[in-house]
Parts: sequence; structure tokens; C-alpha cells
Amino acid sequence: MNRPCSKNVIAFLVFVALTLATLPVLQAMPDKGIPPAELVAKHLDSIGSAEARSQVRGTRIKGSCTVTAKIGGVGQAEGQAVMVSQGNQNLITLTFNSENPPTWFKFDGSKTSVSQFRPGRRTQLEQFFAAYDVIVKEGLVGGTLSASWPLLKLQERNPKLEYAGLKKVDGKELHALKYTPRKGSDLKIILYFDPQTFRHVRTEYSQTIYATEQRKIGGTGRNLPDPTMQQASTARVDAYEEFADFKTEGGLELPHMYKFELSIQSEVKPAMVNWVFNLNDFNLNAPVDAAEFTSSSTPPKEKSN
Repeated sequence: MNRPCSKNVIAFLVFVALTLATLPVLQAMPDKGIPPAELVAKHLDSIGSAEARSQVRGTRIKGSCTVTAKIGGVGQAEGQAVMVSQGNQNLITLTFNSENPPTWFKFDGSKTSVSQFRPGRRTQLEQFFAAYDVIVKEGLVGGTLSASWPLLKLQERNPKLEYAGLKKVDGKELHALKYTPRKGSDLKIILYFDPQTFRHVRTEYSQTIYATEQRKIGGTGRNLPDPTMQQASTARVDAYEEFADFKTEGGLELPHMYKFELSIQSEVKPAMVNWVFNLNDFNLNAPVDAAEFTSSSTPPKEKSN
């Protein structure tokens, strides 16, 4: 004759059953990782002390540049790169050794201006920064090489930051931080940080564009061909910045290699183009004339070292 289970045994079995039932749920709970505020604080410390960062008045950084087009035109041009910033104002100029006109884009604190390869015509790079000027306005372009880097002034910029976990990029795990400007953006923007040093090493920008919107990514400045001549397909815009070769300049740890690559996957106007800056001249307390950032001013050609 079977004996009834004691109350203690029944209680134990209920406890085990509840534990087993909840275990998968506990394991499935996502790792919250590092709070955005803590990640940003560690990142700022990786640049330099608060005192060292406060000493930056205006920046003028120079070096060599190489622009390479692989799709939508093939070729390479070499020249000089100049990055100028002060407060929320910033400017990047690429001047080439060939007869090609300079490529530049700038923000004067209220308006973004972008060069034109020819009157009414822009290259893919120029059109990208004209269409997505939020990158320039927010101070994202150039990362920590710019005094207008938004993580230096979060209260002023007030973006939405969301930690996205550790993501593997080129075989290396990096902290991913989603960045949404206060007024929003068509672009998906993700900032990446080295988990050991908390240096900002990469930014990714992406957007899927439907056929009716593809005028935005055209590289000629003209209207797209008649819709009946196009296939109704989506296009994909992807761009990324990479930063490496960090060295001390004026008490700050700054990258000396800066790469930007733009890829447009489209049946209408595909493109792939990049630039690589190798920077060697850092002036972090440079007197900057505000006129350099105005739309009516074409950046002068800098003397090479």
C-alpha cells in the first residue's frame, strides 16, 4: 500500500517544478550591459582628462588623403585633408594634387554647405553629405577629431542614446551605442567603442530607400530618369567611419588614421567610394575665423607641410 507524500516532500517537489519552469526565462533575459551614461563617461575619459578637454578652443588638423572610387566610376586621387572645428562649427576639405576641384562640407552653426564638382553637379560623396547633412550638423563626422563631437556636449545636443550590446565587427567585439538626434533622422546611426579602452573606433550609418525616394542618393544633381525606365526596387545606403592609430596630441588621445566609406546598392546608381586620411599636423588651440564656416566662403587651399 502506497504511503501518502509528506507535506515537506510535496513542498519540495513544487519548489523544484517552479524552479525548472522559470529557469529558461531567467537565462533568456538579456544582458543589460553598460548604461549609456557610463559608457559615454568612460569614453570621454579615454580622450583625456576634463582639464585637457577644456583647453581645446579650436582645432585645425591636417594630413594626406587618398580618395578611391570602386563602383560608379573607378579611380584614385591623392591630396591633402584639412579638418577645422570650433564650438558647433566644423569643416572638412579635401584638396587634390590633380586638377580636380576640392571637395568640402561645412556647418556654420545654423546651415550646412557642400561643394559641387561642377555647377549643379555633385559627386556621390558630395551628394551624400548634402542629403544627410544631419551628420555634419550633429558633429558626428570626424568623431573625436572634431571639437563639435556630440558626446562632448550631451546636454546641449540631447540625443537619444540606447546601448545595443557587444557587436562583432571585423572579428572584434565592440560596444554598440545607437544614436538618434533630438529631431530624428532617416539614418540609423550606431557608434562603436573599444571595450578595453572605450575609444570611439567606428560609426555606421544606414538607410533603406524605396524606388520613389531614390532621387536622394543621385550623384549628378539632376533628376533621375523617367520612372518607366527604372526597375521598382529598393536601394540601400551604407556608410561607415573608422578611426585608428591613436596617439597623444596636446594631452588628448586622438586617431591619426581616419577612413570613411560610402556604399550605395542600387540598380539605378550604385556606388562605392572611400577616403583615407593619415593625419600628422594637430593644432588644438587654433585661431579660427568664423568666415571659414560660412556658405559664401570657399575654403582656401592649405599649404602642405
